[in-house]
Amino acid sequence: MIVRRATAADGPRLCVTAMRAFVDDPVMRWLYPDDDVYLARGGDVFRPAFAGWVRLGEVWCTEDAAAIAVWIPPGRPEIDFTVDPPPPPAPPDRLARMELLGTVMAEHTPPDRHWFLQLLATHPDWQRQGLGAALMGATFERADEAGLPCYLETETVENVGYYRHHGFEVRSEWDVPSGPHMWGMYRRPI
Repeated sequence: MIVRRATAADGPRLCVTAMRAFVDDPVMRWLYPDDDVYLARGGDVFRPAFAGWVRLGEVWCTEDAAAIAVWIPPGRPEIDFTVDPPPPPAPPDRLARMELLGTVMAEHTPPDRHWFLQLLATHPDWQRQGLGAALMGATFERADEAGLPCYLETETVENVGYYRHHGFEVRSEWDVPSGPHMWGMYRRPI
């Protein structure tokens, strides 16, 4: 299996992979409950985010775009999410949910420098084949060499078990007001 940095050209296929992988995700479906919006052609729901993430240079994928890992470097640099053409304006209720989610997640973010696993997604047809582990591995190696922890947020008990298997432990958990339950998980350097 080839693991490499993603490029902008990978966007269309990786956005579909992420959309398919997160179709039942509690946070994504809280933000995008309407199937017509979430399941829009080409994974458009992820297009602006992918454009911003790939500019940071820490989006990793498999050669066939079956899996994607998005890492935000230590210090959490600002991300430019502009795309051309721009997506339609988000409705006020979604903007309010996004703002609320961002505020609550920020309250639980570790204060120390860390690598942040923003997203790990494997297309449903390719899950349980070690693709996610392979994508995390390259960044784990760099984090360990630098003595830096890794952090992520997840929304399902199943994911908590999966990430524990890969060295993460629950650091905190919380309920988003009127939204999903979440866990913050931390992996100490080895």
